[in-house]
Amino acid sequence: MLVKKLLGKEVIGSRGDKIGKMGDLDIDIVSGTVKYAVINAGLRDKYKIKLDDIVTVGDAVILRLSSSDLKKSAKK
Repeated sequence: MLVKKLLGKEVIGSRGDKIGKMGDLDIDIVSGTVKYAVINAGLRDKYKIKLDDIVTVGDAVILRLSSSDLKKSAKK
């Protein structure tokens, strides 16, 4: 999938909760691999998730995590 088709897609959590939109990809320049996908959730909140946390990509990006899981992991 092309990055331009992924960015801006709505992100849905495991419980059907709307989390935000795909905002960016964090790429390791040396290895050329994607380290994290960045979710924009509102004006200030951003979450980095591993690609393994993505279940499927279609009209929206569906995650293995819920919005509460993301908030808990961000506070660590």
